[in-house]
Amino acid sequence: MNNNCVYFVEGDCEAKLINALKQKPELILPGKVIVLNLVQNYIPKSRLLAITPDTKVVFVFDTDKEETKYLRKNIEYIENFCKRSKLVYLPQVLNLEDELVRCTDVSEPKEITKSKSNSNFKGDFCKLTDARSTLTRHQLDVQALWTQNPPEPFTFVENNSKQIKK
Repeated sequence: MNNNCVYFVEGDCEAKLINALKQKPELILPGKVIVLNLVQNYIPKSRLLAITPDTKVVFVFDTDKEETKYLRKNIEYIENFCKRSKLVYLPQVLNLEDELVRCTDVSEPKEITKSKSNSNFKGDFCKLTDARSTLTRHQLDVQALWTQNPPEPFTFVENNSKQIKK
């Protein structure tokens, strides 16, 4: 299998994180980033048909809501329409903020962006001009990202984040 990757990420902040981690020196495999909340939406057939054989299809999603209907169907779509692709799951336990707190030297998300409150974090994170250096300054440990076992009802996803980490 080659190193082609397509990242389906929940929102703009996850896109910002993935794009920062793809900067040289790359901490994860490079690839196209598509913002689509897989826990709330189905992957359009046009997107599925655009995925080339032997591509790693990466799902980045939060696990703080208990709904899995869409995620399960999206997995089925990849398995049916993209038969030679490999699915990689990056479950955020419970969400992006929790992942970043766990993998950096901060105790609250707002410390990363110097936000006034944790509720301002996502907006401020998306506005960062150099997210990679900000994360590096807070000693981001990429090997610790996306390694927690997801809660019920997400235990059906394999924790295989190592497949995209360098």
